[in-house]
Amino acid sequence: MSFKILLISLLIIIVSSKQIILLGDSRFCGIAYNLMGFKYTKVTKSYGTGSNIISSSSKNYAGHNIKVIAEVGASYNSFSKSDLSNGVKKILGNAKSGAIVLLWLGVNNLNSGSTFDYYKKLALQYKNLKFYAISVTGVVQSIVKSISNDTIRKFNSNLKNKIHSSKISNLKYKSILNKGNPVEIVSNGKITKINSSNSRDGLHYSSVLYKAIFYAMISRL
Repeated sequence: MSFKILLISLLIIIVSSKQIILLGDSRFCGIAYNLMGFKYTKVTKSYGTGSNIISSSSKNYAGHNIKVIAEVGASYNSFSKSDLSNGVKKILGNAKSGAIVLLWLGVNNLNSGSTFDYYKKLALQYKNLKFYAISVTGVVQSIVKSISNDTIRKFNSNLKNKIHSSKISNLKYKSILNKGNPVEIVSNGKITKINSSNSRDGLHYSSVLYKAIFYAMISRL
């Protein structure tokens, strides 16, 4: 390979690399821990509710610079807690202009209005950042009885409509689902179904499925 081609290739990588901040619940903890090698900042018993990953130190993954603010059991109202709210202020406040924030909350509290209000608050407060609200993915209904995939579908539809109607320029809705079906992920042109083989507890996913989900999230940002 000539020096010129090598230089062009390096420039393409540099230009395409983005700063991406993950903000969400245990599913983002799963992606950050299992795929990217982030360590838990705080651990409660058996990595239960309240365990979190808040990292202003970044890791490179899939060609991007990643930071994380996520907690097991989190929903929109969890981010009023001091550790999470301080993490938001520190990490979003110091993010470079144009950085991407992936928002993935909802499965622990399927209140689309309040979740939207929190997303709107962030987008208006940090106008130099680009926010993407990711569709909530489903559960294995035969295992998880407390959460309905029909309710998840309605949550996503309502959240999408609220974001589109708001016309906030730096807040977008991004679906990673096949025709809105919460248990069908579209990644790299392929559809992967959520089932007991890639979600043993029915709520969280295998590393393979987390990888497909993450790549679906970052496609065409």
